[in-house]
Amino acid sequence: MKTTIAIAALMLIAASAGAQDQKTPQQRAKARTERLTTVLELTPEQAAKVEALNLKQAQEMEARRKEHEARRDAMRSDMKSKREQHDAEMKAILNAEQYTKWKALTDQQHDRARERRQMKQERKH
Repeated sequence: MKTTIAIAALMLIAASAGAQDQKTPQQRAKARTERLTTVLELTPEQAAKVEALNLKQAQEMEARRKEHEARRDAMRSDMKSKREQHDAEMKAILNAEQYTKWKALTDQQHDRARERRQMKQERKH
């Protein structure tokens, strides 16, 4: 239980930190163009063209990100409903004691999987 709470807290902190760093496509394009203008010594005409190109790319990437998030959310929702359906069917098949044991086993498996994912994430950073 403490592990679950700790994981949830870490996820909230990471999500809020990531959300604070979010920039609009326009902000990303402008920042990238400013860097390139300095490093490549672009003329004002080149800088304008590069900024337009960077904006186009940033907007396309933003659209792709949103599409990916929508697909991921839909898949999570679908998987959740399938798990709930499976759980209900197992409950109909097993007696109360068996169901309780089965539920405990699946909870343990989920906890171990979460711990492995967390350790894997920690190794990346």
